Amino acid sequence: MKKLLLFLFFLSTKIIAQGTYTSSNYAVVGDTFYLTSASNLALDFTTTGTNYTWDFTTLTGTSQNTLQFRNPTATGFNLFTFPFIFSSSNTNLSSTDGTSNSLSTTGTSIGVSDTNDYYKKTSSELREVASSFKIGYNGVVIPVTNQYSSPDVIATFPLNFGTTNSSNGGYTTSIPSLYYQNKTIARTNLIDGWGTVSTPFGTFSNALRMTTDIVENDTIAVAGIGLPRVIRTSRELKWFDASKKYPVLIVTQNNTAGNWVTTKVQYFDNLTYFQINALFAYNPIAPTAGSTVYFQNLSTNGTTYSWNFDDSTSGTSNTSTLENPNHIFNANGTYQVTLTVSNPNYTATITIPVVVSNVLSNNQNDLVKNNSVYPNPFKDFITFSNPNSNDSYKLISLDGKIIYEGNAIMNQNFSELTNGVYLIKVLNEGKVSFYKIIKN
Repeated sequence: MKKLLLFLFFLSTKIIAQGTYTSSNYAVVGDTFYLTSASNLALDFTTTGTNYTWDFTTLTGTSQNTLQFRNPTATGFNLFTFPFIFSSSNTNLSSTDGTSNSLSTTGTSIGVSDTNDYYKKTSSELREVASSFKIGYNGVVIPVTNQYSSPDVIATFPLNFGTTNSSNGGYTTSIPSLYYQNKTIARTNLIDGWGTVSTPFGTFSNALRMTTDIVENDTIAVAGIGLPRVIRTSRELKWFDASKKYPVLIVTQNNTAGNWVTTKVQYFDNLTYFQINALFAYNPIAPTAGSTVYFQNLSTNGTTYSWNFDDSTSGTSNTSTLENPNHIFNANGTYQVTLTVSNPNYTATITIPVVVSNVLSNNQNDLVKNNSVYPNPFKDFITFSNPNSNDSYKLISLDGKIIYEGNAIMNQNFSELTNGVYLIKVLNEGKVSFYKIIKN
């Protein structure tokens, strides 16, 4: 009898140790979390099991994002510009991590900033129902709002070992003559492990591991020019512990030739200031005098920003402390634009020349609008959407150094190229086009 009681006691404690994660454990309006990105991508994040111990204490942080959860109505829109988010029956939670990035089409960099995700959180589900961001195109900042026709179910509550759910979400957004996007997301979640997980932040003894397989299909066009269609197959591994209101570890993997390759690791952390990498882009790439130039901050780990546009004739407009400012250069010339990025522990500065002149004539614009360069930013290879066998290329650094010259730029592996902003000059039968591209 004693043995039976001991067995039942052991079994009950084993079940309790599996833990559970409910809707009330997840983030609410007003929460702020710090997510540290790590460089140790070769660790074994895949193996899982019951009563398993995951030890990731050797992760080394390199940068950090601040994730804020806000009331959807506090994201910069009003009832007229985005009425959907003003109904609590539609959405009751929004998040933003403050990151910016860049797209490219027809030789023009398109800045993407001020991203927001909108959720409907209930006792049984967390579903993404909308998103928004701003694009900077030809010196104009335009808000884009996306309302899901089918929600993307991020999780079903409670999370328990063995639970699974699938969803098919998506939306279509159209701003006539300016922006079009059709996005679909197929998501499958499975809680496939429980146990103890340790990160540099701490040890969590009631963790649940969720594996999420994601297939995204994106079709985008800007100003009537379509970007190459993108189909992404990825996987997220998330460790939840009821003591924290957000996953304590998130691992992103991409499917490469049938193998899962880890591309990003983030862990829940305290506020930490890391070394800064200063970087920015601007568009249009070849501004003319009197036109507005949109500057896109692409730096990491900064908290304050100081710009100097090297344009003394502009008076007080020669400097800015905005993260993504605009500036008008009223005269032709080369301006050494400087961005200084700071946080309480570090400061970094980058200077990039902005050439203001009539670089592109009408016939050159005809050449540009039939072509685009991608991916942008890129890591290894550069691709043109509509190359011509007569094209010749020059890849040029912003200090004027020619990195590559020839007619086979798409066959070149630039993985060892220093991160930064570069120009590509394309020559075809006397017509010249310029493209700005970012190496990450």
